[in-house]
Amino acid sequence: MKTKNRFTIIGVVMVITFLCGCVTENKIAHKRFISGYQKVLVCPVHILTNQNSSFDTISSKKIVDYINAKEYAFASRTQLSPPINNEWGINEAKMLTVSINYFIDFVKEINLPEDTYILYPEFLKRGQNVHAIHYCLLNNKGEVAMRGLLNSIWKEFQTVKPKTNEDCVQVFINGFENKMAE
Repeated sequence: MKTKNRFTIIGVVMVITFLCGCVTENKIAHKRFISGYQKVLVCPVHILTNQNSSFDTISSKKIVDYINAKEYAFASRTQLSPPINNEWGINEAKMLTVSINYFIDFVKEINLPEDTYILYPEFLKRGQNVHAIHYCLLNNKGEVAMRGLLNSIWKEFQTVKPKTNEDCVQVFINGFENKMAE
């Protein structure tokens, strides 16, 4: 029971840190995205473990298929990918903030067309265990339309109990659905 309480306390601290320390969503960029008819480029999913880093285009294809099936946007895969955050750390909010800042700088440099958004997902693993799912959706100006940090304290994560990349895609979908409903 003590371990569960520690994880709960750590989770609450992480959420507070995330909400206070992370790049915030731009309400106008978010509303424009959820209004529909936008283009979305989906970057390859960055898989970061505490040992290495890789990319998964199969998962990014599944995310594209989901966005198109729900008719949230006109999604397609891209090989564009921001500089990656390979720094594994205990503070997930800090890790996500670093990734988002790299992503913002990258998007500001590449001159995306008007009404184009770009999505960058990350799956964090510790050994064989899935630790968290991060994502960030930016508009063509580098403004954050949506961002997410989903880990074991979130219902979207707990429902799936992810073990595979396919499970991670489902956690992403669960979190994205909630953001679309806001």
